[in-house]
Amino acid sequence: MSGWPSLDRADDERLARSLAAGDPGALIQVMDRYAARLYDYCHALLRDQESAARALHDALIAAYAHVSVLSEPDRFRGWLYTLVRNECLRRLRDPERPPERHEAPEVEDGFVDEAERVRRLEARQLVHSALSGMRGRERETLDLMLRHGLDATEIAGVLGMDVREATALAEEAGARLDDALAAAFLARTGRGECAELAVLAADGELPLPPPVTQRIVQHIGGCAVCHARRERVSAARLLQVLPVAMMPTDLRGRVMATATDPALAPDLAGIAQRAEPFDSWGWPVGTEAPVPDEAPRRRTPRALLPAVAAAAAVMLIVTGAFFLMPGSPKKETAAKGPAGIAASTPDPSEPEESPSPSESPTPTKSSSTPTPTPTPTTPTPTPTRTRTPSSRPPSPTPTRTRTGTLSVGGCTIVNSGSCSFSVRAVGGPVRWSVTGHSPNLSVGGGGGRLGENATSTVTVTLQGQCPAGGGTGSVSFSPNGVASITLQCDSDGQG
Repeated sequence: MSGWPSLDRADDERLARSLAAGDPGALIQVMDRYAARLYDYCHALLRDQESAARALHDALIAAYAHVSVLSEPDRFRGWLYTLVRNECLRRLRDPERPPERHEAPEVEDGFVDEAERVRRLEARQLVHSALSGMRGRERETLDLMLRHGLDATEIAGVLGMDVREATALAEEAGARLDDALAAAFLARTGRGECAELAVLAADGELPLPPPVTQRIVQHIGGCAVCHARRERVSAARLLQVLPVAMMPTDLRGRVMATATDPALAPDLAGIAQRAEPFDSWGWPVGTEAPVPDEAPRRRTPRALLPAVAAAAAVMLIVTGAFFLMPGSPKKETAAKGPAGIAASTPDPSEPEESPSPSESPTPTKSSSTPTPTPTPTTPTPTPTRTRTPSSRPPSPTPTRTRTGTLSVGGCTIVNSGSCSFSVRAVGGPVRWSVTGHSPNLSVGGGGGRLGENATSTVTVTLQGQCPAGGGTGSVSFSPNGVASITLQCDSDGQG
């Protein structure tokens, strides 16, 4: 992938242990191995070259400061991506985040001739069409799996889910991408060989609207001609042609200076503190809301679908505009430029459509009517103000539904198994969801809507052995709250 070094997973643990020993040379090796791909991931989320550089700088410094707490050094890669993602989400939530975006240039391949460049642009259009109708978390999973080389266990840690969920998500996302790529490929190239496809695909312009993609996928399943042609499309191969954001050349020097210069020790300490807390396995605890499972679709400018507006207070919305290519259809998208599959949020100032009823105007009172009232002392009538009865009863004054907060409990797992705790809506109804958890925990009861003072039960299960001496884990919630999970374990750590 555009000069990214190949990954030898056996070296990850060695790097983590060297970094934990305080070896600055290990930090250089980490940057040689990971910096380019981690920067591309940051840029895909933040869509700004300097914000992405600062996020990666802080994540690498946090890794240098905290790697000794990682109890499983062989999981260093997923741990590092989790730190990077947390730094990006922290910036996306920042209310003072500048509205201007300056995209990073694309990494150029000097050995690509013009014909190959044209083929790559065509392939990018196919990928763009296929990804534009997919859900946000599916796109991020594909990015981490197919472009960054993470497996299901690592993706589970990065996205805050258990391995079974990550495996199922990756399989579903891969199948949907294969179908959507086949639909885009045939819409572009196969209309002359199948009359029914020609009707479904119209002029073959990409990206295809999601309903058209779905109809073409259904058609492929029953058409021998189109089914034979779909086998020519390889999702993994096509994803390798996506552009890569170019990392600033001075970033390595900035990281090493912060890590080693005594004059910058306060900066290092501040960055390390912002990256906390970490759970008992040394995994960063993320309190930010994740990429939503379904990206909202526009109905009117600056308005989101009500179901999405009610889903979370802070959302990372992964859009379908991932790359800069000549001739792309000019549709309303997020910022464009070189990036991976996971892309950026809309402007934080963009209001969400409120689920509460809009206020009706207060019924207008009729004009006052002067009524002459004669008096014995003067012939001049003195007007008396009276009300004319309204011709209809006044509309009731609407009230806005209060939005509550989530009260979160906690529980203790003794040796092994599960424990449960309650979440309760306080001060109004709450639409809640589990947004993350420690990697060695799985969570049952992932969200829903609670009326005021209503409760729901969340069950947490320990996966694997209980660490010797016990410890703690956590479960994060949207719109607010982190539950602390206490582990009471036998001295040998066996569950």
